[in-house]
Amino acid sequence: GIFSSSVSAPPELREKALDGFAKAFSSGDDVARPAALGVAPGRAEVVGNHTDYNEGLVLSCAIDRYVVVAGRVAPDGGTQCRLASETFPGEQVVVQLPKVDDGDQVPKADAYEKLKQTGKTAWANYILGVVSELAKIDVHVVGFDAFVVSNVPAGAGVSSSAALEMATAKLLARLFPNSVGRLDDLTLVKAAKAAENNFVGMGCGVLDQYSSGMGRAGSLILIDCRSVSHEVVPMVGAQFVLANTNAPHALVDGKYEELRAVCFSAAAALRKKLGDTVTHLRDVSVDALSEHKDQLTPDELRRAEHIVHENDRVLRGVAACKEGNLTVLGEALSESHASSRDKFGNSSRELDIMQRCSQGIEGCYGSRLMGGGFGGSTINLVREDCTDSFVEELTKRYQAETGIAPTIWVCKPADGAFYEDV
Repeated sequence: GIFSSSVSAPPELREKALDGFAKAFSSGDDVARPAALGVAPGRAEVVGNHTDYNEGLVLSCAIDRYVVVAGRVAPDGGTQCRLASETFPGEQVVVQLPKVDDGDQVPKADAYEKLKQTGKTAWANYILGVVSELAKIDVHVVGFDAFVVSNVPAGAGVSSSAALEMATAKLLARLFPNSVGRLDDLTLVKAAKAAENNFVGMGCGVLDQYSSGMGRAGSLILIDCRSVSHEVVPMVGAQFVLANTNAPHALVDGKYEELRAVCFSAAAALRKKLGDTVTHLRDVSVDALSEHKDQLTPDELRRAEHIVHENDRVLRGVAACKEGNLTVLGEALSESHASSRDKFGNSSRELDIMQRCSQGIEGCYGSRLMGGGFGGSTINLVREDCTDSFVEELTKRYQAETGIAPTIWVCKPADGAFYEDV
């Protein structure tokens, strides 16, 4: 994150956060005002699909859509947490955090499990999960009030959940400078990811929280999911157009886990031939895969070909970006889509139509599905002076072919999560 005063929440979101906070937590004439804002962006995955849990490479960026969490320490200094959100008006969540004594009394992990919300208030788990994970590394907070606003589209595959987790982490770093505030950005990213895995119960890799936490305006970031580190890759001359198919997600219950399991079994089969240095598909070269493909089932081979070549495409994309060659970067995107469609099997009818419709529109360098797949959005790399006409034409083509009105919006790479004082 960046703490210079030049970075601040978009004015309209800031306004909404302050208003909402006052409405939610004021009593009588006492107008409630937050002490700080935690701000975190959504993310776009540029190339590198399903590579993260294979300890591979991803080229991604934070995008200029944000979750803002306005907060203050509980006025009475107690353990009560009150959480409210613009998206769920009237569904305020009130919980008592486990007490932390000054002595050696540390709350048991399951003390936090009891706070888990279900049904209409399940959104609060993204906040409570961060608190719970921080407690596991012995970083404790007392009660706080928080109000959430967002212009990150939910369900579009741009990780609104990771943005909420990272905005929460940054807010807590500001409200509790002597505990959470002492942690570095990577520790906050890992706590946010663990909140999603353990408290919310989604088995994602580190890509989403890392991109939201470490993004850089005007640049993409190359993430190495093994060392959990990144390199900043400047990009000029283009913007991203994200196109939500608005089709119901295909029936994918368990499909993500299934693909993950096949990747791990492929790596295990190749380890027998290539030796113990192969722990994940990250360790398998294009040549080694073609040499030993008879070790794999047809299913394992297709999935492994996607992952091994995808890591290669990421590196080609990065090299192209550094040379300012948007044509080659765009080709990497389009080839990635073909591989997801034909080898990995995580596309959908509507994603394929949206991707095909983008081809040949002026200014479009390339496009692909992004995120888990099976539905959701495509990402399109478009020359910056063509974005308006591109959006118009893509909308028209997709709607003509599917009868569905898509939601299409332009975004650019943004700075990662930060806090600011109110």
